[in-house]
Amino acid sequence: MDIQESQVVEFLEGVVDAVCLGKKGTRFHLLTHLGRETNLSKNRVIHISSQRIKTSPREEAITILKEINELRSFIQKDIDIAEIWELLEGEDQVWNPREFSEIIFGEKSTPDHEAASIRAVITERTHFKFKDGFIRPQPKEAVERLIEQRRREEEKIKRLEQGTKLLNAIWGKDKSISEISDTSEWIEAIKDYCIQGEDSERSGEVKDLFKRAGLSSPIAPFETLVRAGIWSEDENIELLRAGIERTFSEEVIGEAKKISEDYQQKALSDETREDLRDLDVFTIDALQSKDLDDALSFREVDGGVEVGIHITDVGTFIRPGSRLFEIAMERATSIYLPDEIVPMLPESLSNETFSLLPEKERAALSFFALIDEEGGVRETRIVRSVIKSKRKMSYEEADELVAKEGTIKRLYDLALLLQKKRIKEGNALPLPIPELSIRVEDGQIRVWLDEPGPSRFLVSELMILANSIAAKFLRDNSIPALYRSQPEPRERIINGAEQDLRSNFRQRRLISRGILGPEPDFHSGLGLECYTTITSPIRRALDLAMQIQILEYLASSGPRFSQKELDGISINIQEGLIRAASVRQARFRYWLLKHLNERKGEDLKAWVLDILDNKLLLVLEDYLITVDIPRQHKMDYYLDQEVYVRIKKVNPRENQLKFEWGKM
Repeated sequence: MDIQESQVVEFLEGVVDAVCLGKKGTRFHLLTHLGRETNLSKNRVIHISSQRIKTSPREEAITILKEINELRSFIQKDIDIAEIWELLEGEDQVWNPREFSEIIFGEKSTPDHEAASIRAVITERTHFKFKDGFIRPQPKEAVERLIEQRRREEEKIKRLEQGTKLLNAIWGKDKSISEISDTSEWIEAIKDYCIQGEDSERSGEVKDLFKRAGLSSPIAPFETLVRAGIWSEDENIELLRAGIERTFSEEVIGEAKKISEDYQQKALSDETREDLRDLDVFTIDALQSKDLDDALSFREVDGGVEVGIHITDVGTFIRPGSRLFEIAMERATSIYLPDEIVPMLPESLSNETFSLLPEKERAALSFFALIDEEGGVRETRIVRSVIKSKRKMSYEEADELVAKEGTIKRLYDLALLLQKKRIKEGNALPLPIPELSIRVEDGQIRVWLDEPGPSRFLVSELMILANSIAAKFLRDNSIPALYRSQPEPRERIINGAEQDLRSNFRQRRLISRGILGPEPDFHSGLGLECYTTITSPIRRALDLAMQIQILEYLASSGPRFSQKELDGISINIQEGLIRAASVRQARFRYWLLKHLNERKGEDLKAWVLDILDNKLLLVLEDYLITVDIPRQHKMDYYLDQEVYVRIKKVNPRENQLKFEWGKM
């Protein structure tokens, strides 16, 4: 059971009553009966009550919490734990707090009686054990042992000695692990500590263990699990810490299988869809891509050309309220890491059923734009459709076609016109900067700067076009929506047509953070009056939600979600995006540092981005990442000055990267 806002909980710190004010990441924001606010992980909570109280006014909430705390303390005094244990001892059974409270108080048991019962068990600490939300009677032998303080201390020492033997065996200081019995408890405790840190239930005990074993390195617990063969050297701790699952539950897999089985019949039997199977539709994507969620078409028409952007229809089949929809909103995005992909949806859907594969008939949401020779968008329309992609082109194949007369060159020229118009009319800032790419395959790390080619540019520009058409459609039809906007840069130092890498890099540091909200505000980076994203429903939860809104409106002239419902979806999506960004950033950094470790001793070329009092901020030319280095005494520096540096220290697991000066 999760903790909801305004719900009363108890947690261990003495015993404190609190009310939930909200959730921040994986932790809950609580107001206690002592009048202070705190953030705790759920594993610190010992009781979640069905009681709810108003969180405002604050003083009234504190008063009510004090009354609840006093009542529970009063009830606790009447509980004779030893007497209850005498009644239940010997029964091989566990009870949740409600069941345990009913044993003591019968039908008059309330959430306050449940909490008081837990308090009594925890305070007495002898006859019953409270763990993972359940109460179990201690065996008679254990009770006798716990009563004696000396025996209890001896038991604690014994555990630590066993753990020390385990560590010594793992680190090669003593006998082999096979000679040590029952290592699982310590292994699980160390794993939990590596993931949860100070929030781990046994963090204090684990730290005591490593101190006792003389292992003082901050990463000693992690290295222990690597040496024991539990984890690999490159274990993705960030993914575990974020609580993001790589796989899907049986329920989700079952829903995906049912969709795949019914897809063709449901997708093609809907006579209200526009039949576009004869249209020359094609995809352009990376050679290895399997989750193809967008396709293009192009044809000459009266008054200009008609561009079609066809997005795979996911929203018709993944319905709100289903477990698939919930997991998509929770994950928020597919996560593309150097060494793995964590998909938002099961791959049976993203790579097969919904993927716009060649010669496969697919349901789609198609965006059409009539564009004149100056790049002006004269007319737009959005239709529910059935399409069949005629071919899949890689970016490399499409790049070659840009230089030849034909559809791809026409689309590329059109994309140039569209961007030029956004720069001229909307003061857009495209900021063309190569992207640092990292791939890990068979243990080999490949790092390169990915300079977007012409075909990537044309696809990107047409996706921007489709997203802007969607945003205007939502706005003009007063359909509740979530829009992406961006305030003006903190300072504008270039115009949007600037191609100089260093100028664009400096400008990027000055752009404002994007906003996801219900209002169709201006997006300064794109130079558009309103914007959303809808072109990647396989990979992004926002796109799926906005696709559902438009699909429902086209089918029934009414939206699926109210604005209040979208506000809740927005919170989930943004929390998921923050988790994903944290994992992605940490994982890219880890593999980059492993790669840089192989370049220790080399002179790396850099240029001066900023000059500070005691240090310089540099950009490594081969990687386009910023690093800092102490200024040299009596040396003058200037912006864009080219210098050389060497790696002084690098530790991927501890995220350490320090530089020293190279050749002058």
